Amino acid sequence: DRKSGLDRETIDSYSFVVVATSGGQVSQTAQTNVKITVTDVNDDEPTFSQPKYSLSIPEATPPGTSIVAVAATDRDLGSNGRFSYRLVGGANGYFSLDTALGNVMTAAILNSSHVSNFSLIIEAKDEGTPPLVSTTTVNVVIAVQGNTKPAFATSLYTFIVRENVRSGSLIGSVVAHDRDPGAYGTVTYKIISGDSSNSFVIDSNSGAVRTTKDLDYETVSQYSLKIEAVDAGRPRKSAMTKVSIIVTDVNDNLPVFAGTPYSVTISDQLPLGSSVLQVSASDADSGTNGDVTFSITKGDTKNRFHINDNTGVITLAGSLDSTLQNVYLLTVEASDGGAPRKSSTTIVSATVVQPGKLKPVFDQSVYSVTVKENSALGARVAKVNARESSGSGAPSVIRYSLADSTYFSVDSNTGIVTVARQLDRETTDKFSITVIATDQRKPPQSSTATLDVAVGDVNDNQPVFSNQVYTASIREDNRVGLSVAQVQATDSDVGTNGRVTYSIVQGNVDNTFAIDSNTGLISTVIEMDRELTPKYVLRVAAVDQGSPSLRAVTTLTVTVLDVNDNAPVFAQPIYSAEVPEDAAIGASLLTTTATDDDVGSNAVVTYSIRSDEEIPLLIGTTTGLIVSAGVLSGGQYKFKVVATDQGKPALNSSSDVVINVNTVNKHAPIFETALYEATIHSSTSVGSVVLTVSANDDDAGLNGRVRYFIGESENETESVPFSVSQTSGEVKLERELANGESYHFAVTAVDSGIVLLSATAQVSITVNDAEAISGDQSKSGGLSIGLIVGVSIGAVVLILLVVIVVVVAKKKAYAFKWRQDTDDVPTSVTFTPEEDNIAFTNPMYESTGFGSGLGTRVTKNNPLYESPLGEDPSPGKQNPIYCSTDDVLDRIQAELDDSLAKGFEDLDAAAAESN
Repeated sequence: DRKSGLDRETIDSYSFVVVATSGGQVSQTAQTNVKITVTDVNDDEPTFSQPKYSLSIPEATPPGTSIVAVAATDRDLGSNGRFSYRLVGGANGYFSLDTALGNVMTAAILNSSHVSNFSLIIEAKDEGTPPLVSTTTVNVVIAVQGNTKPAFATSLYTFIVRENVRSGSLIGSVVAHDRDPGAYGTVTYKIISGDSSNSFVIDSNSGAVRTTKDLDYETVSQYSLKIEAVDAGRPRKSAMTKVSIIVTDVNDNLPVFAGTPYSVTISDQLPLGSSVLQVSASDADSGTNGDVTFSITKGDTKNRFHINDNTGVITLAGSLDSTLQNVYLLTVEASDGGAPRKSSTTIVSATVVQPGKLKPVFDQSVYSVTVKENSALGARVAKVNARESSGSGAPSVIRYSLADSTYFSVDSNTGIVTVARQLDRETTDKFSITVIATDQRKPPQSSTATLDVAVGDVNDNQPVFSNQVYTASIREDNRVGLSVAQVQATDSDVGTNGRVTYSIVQGNVDNTFAIDSNTGLISTVIEMDRELTPKYVLRVAAVDQGSPSLRAVTTLTVTVLDVNDNAPVFAQPIYSAEVPEDAAIGASLLTTTATDDDVGSNAVVTYSIRSDEEIPLLIGTTTGLIVSAGVLSGGQYKFKVVATDQGKPALNSSSDVVINVNTVNKHAPIFETALYEATIHSSTSVGSVVLTVSANDDDAGLNGRVRYFIGESENETESVPFSVSQTSGEVKLERELANGESYHFAVTAVDSGIVLLSATAQVSITVNDAEAISGDQSKSGGLSIGLIVGVSIGAVVLILLVVIVVVVAKKKAYAFKWRQDTDDVPTSVTFTPEEDNIAFTNPMYESTGFGSGLGTRVTKNNPLYESPLGEDPSPGKQNPIYCSTDDVLDRIQAELDDSLAKGFEDLDAAAAESN
C-alpha cells in the first residue's frame, strides 16, 4: 500500500540480485535473483473523465432518448477495478441511467415550463472491499423549441477501447439535440475527418460509433475524429464535436530478438566474469506487457554462462577448454511481463578457440536498410560494426571494405556505408552487398556480413484527373443519397505514393454532398433546395498518400433544377389602410405584394379577392393594387387577398386585408389662449415643467388626436432652450438660463387626420429672480465675533472689521495678506483676546494660531505651508499666511484686499492709542 511506499499503479514489480558473502579468509560468494510482485489493493476510486457535464436538450425529447454518456476509469485490477454507475439524485423521475455503460436517458416527457433544468448526481462505485465511490454532476437544461442548430452534449467525447475488440463492436455514442419541432429537429450524424484508415463507422441516426476492422495499439494508439450533426431544417444547421478514441494495449505481441541468431567466438583463456555477448529483444506492447526479461533455458548444463535477466548481457561463469568442447549452442528465452506471459527464443552459438585463431565479429550477420532513390551522393546508408573476439589478446585495429559494389562505398575506419552513385528505384530496387572486416594481426583475420539495401520510392508524381472540369444537374426534389457524378484520378507512383483518395475541399454549401474517398463517387446527403442554392461549384481534390503528399484539383458544377415547391409569400401577413369616406371611384387604396422563390412559370403570381360578402373593391390580377369600385361607407372592410402561382399543380397563399374608412377631418385644433406667459427663476433646474399649453379638436378618432410642436409648423421648429411634449403639451426647460433672459416662440397643435389641420399659439417666458423668488434674511448671533470669508462681500466685511477693532483694541495687531497659489483656504479669521493670536478655522483643514515668536501652519493633512514671524513684528508688516483662493475667492478678492488693508490700519491705530 502507499503507507509502505509501494504503489502498484506506479510500479507493479521489483527485480534485484541478492549476493551472500562468507566471512572466511578466502571469501566465497553466491547470488540469486529475487523478483517481488506488488499485488493490488483497492486504493483508487473510479475517476470520471469530466467532473461536470453540461448539456441542453429540447423539451420535446421523447422518453428513452440517450442524452449523454458519462465515463469513468479505475486504475485498480480485478474486482477492485470493476465498477458500475448509479443515478443517486436530481432525476425526479425524468431520467434513467444505464448502470453498465453510463448512458443517461430521458424517462418522461420534459416540459420547460414545469422544470427548466436538472442537476443529476451520478455515482461510480467499484467492487473492492471496502468499495470506493466518486461522483459527477450532469447539468441538463430543458430548452424551449425554436429555430436552433443541433447541440452536442459535450464538445469532446472520450472513448476507451481495447485493441483486441472485435470488428463491429460498439465503442460509444455521441448525442446531439436540436430544439426545433418535428422533423426539423431530427439530427443525423457523420464522421467528417480523423479516420483516414476507415476504422470506424457512425450510425447516422443514433450516433453510435462502431469499429469496422481490427484495431492495433502498436500501429495507432489514439484516434481524433471530428463528427458532425446536421438537422433537417431549411436551411440545414449543423454542429461539430470531437471524439477521442484511446486504444488500450493487450499482450498480443511476442518479444522479438534483434540480430538473431547470435554467434560469437571466444578464447578459452577468457577470465571468469568477462562479457561474452549481449542479446537484445523488444516487445511492441506497452507497460508490463512490453517489459522483457532474459534467461538461458538450454545448452548450458554445466553452468558455464550467466545472463543478466534485464540487460541480456551474457558473461562467463565457468572455465572453458577448447580441447574438451569448442561449441556451445545456448537457447536464450525473452519473456514479457503480460498476463499470460508471451516469450520467444533465439540461439547463441559460442565457439571456443585458442587465442591465436580469433576473428573479428560483426554485431549482426545481416544488416537490412532502406534508402530513398533520391538520396544525395555521400548520403549515409548504414553503419556496420565489428569487434575483436573476447580473449583475443592485445587489441587490433579493424578495417572495413566492400566485396563488390559500384553504387556504395564504406569508410574503412568507421564502417559507415554511403551512396556512391545516383540510385533509381525503377532500374534497381534492391542491392545485396558483402561487407568485410579485417584485423591487422599477422596473419590478418577477417569475417564478413551481408548488407541488404532496399531502394525506396519517392513521391514524385501527382495524381491526374481524367477531366479538368465535370458538370452535372439534379432536380431539387430528388431523394437523399442519389449519385450525382464520379470523378477519377490516377497516380503513376507505387504503393502509398500512388494510392489516391478524394475529398471536397471547397463549395460544399451546408455539406450537401459527400464523396467516397476511395472511388470518387459524389452523392447527396441532405435534401436540396434550389431556392436557397441554385448551383454548386465544387472543388474536388485527389491526394496521394506520399510524404509529403501531392494533389490535383478539379471542378464539378452541379445545377439544381427547379420544381414548384414554393407557394407565393406575401410581404406582410396583414395589410391595412386608412381611407377617407369620400374617396373617388377608382382611387388606389392599397397595394399587396407577393413573391415566389421558384423560377419561370412556377414563380408567376396572380391576385384575387376572397370575401364572404360583396364589397365595393377590385384588385389588379397582376399588380395586387386594390382600388375602390363604389361608394365607401364609414367603418371597416375585412377580406383576404389570394396569390396563386402558375405551376403544376398551382400553389397559393393568402393575406388578410383591413380597410378602415375614416370620416373627413373637418375641425382644426383650438388653443385655450393665444398667448401663454411664465416668469421663472435662473436657478430653475433643467427638465422642470415651465408651463403647459392645451388645444382641443372637435373631431373624433384620429382626426381629433392633437400633437404639439415648437415652431410655426411640425417641420419648422424654433431653436429655443425649451421642449414641448407632443402628447401632454408640457413645456420643459432644456438648459440653465441667466437672470434677465427672455424667450418668445410659437407652439403648434396638429391633429392626426388624413389631411392635417393645425393651430398656433405664442409662448413668452422671462427669467426674473426678483419677481420669481423672495430674498433670504441674514442671521447672526452668539458670543464669538468673526469675519466670514466668501459669504458676505463688501459691507459685511467692513462691519465685522469694526467689531473686531472694538474687541481687540488693547491687543497687538498684525497685518497679513492672502497667497493665491495654494489649495488651502480658511473660511474665517478670528481674534482671540485670551491668547493674543489670530486663528484660522475651517472644518476641512487643520490650523494653528500665531503670535509673538510663533509661526502659522495651514495644512490639508500635511505641514508644508509655514511662515514664521519675528519676535516683535512691527505694525503693518506684511507677514504672509499661506492660503489660497478658488473660484469663489476670485469673485471677492479685489474687495477683500481693500477691506482687510483698511481694517488692519484701523487696528494699528487703535493699538497705538491704547499704549
